[in-house]
Amino acid sequence: MKRTILAAALALGTIAGAHADTSTYVWQRKGPWNDAMLQSATQVCDQQVGVVQNGAVTSAAYKRCMLKQGWRYRNTVREKTYIDSTSGMSCHDEGGIAICVPPQGTVRYYDPDQGLWCTRTGLVAICSNL
Repeated sequence: MKRTILAAALALGTIAGAHADTSTYVWQRKGPWNDAMLQSATQVCDQQVGVVQNGAVTSAAYKRCMLKQGWRYRNTVREKTYIDSTSGMSCHDEGGIAICVPPQGTVRYYDPDQGLWCTRTGLVAICSNL
């Protein structure tokens, strides 16, 4: 009997990223597994190969690294996000409510409330009429 256990979904990327894509890995070795083992494997691969960014395809090198740690890549579920036009924040809908976090990178947007063009990088937004 094959003793593979489907791993709990693991959100890769930033810890605070409420808009993270969710990747699933399957434990390939004999014996029990736990979340700490999965987190440890991702830390090793993040350091060796680099963090998988939201919206990016999980590279073959990252999948090989995880397999060496005992975890086989299964799939990634992408979360649909949008940039809020009044705040420049990256948002997704959850139960009829918009959950927003600072965007990755820099976003340029028009704030209709102020009537100004703005640029947001992380938590900082600068609006100007120039």
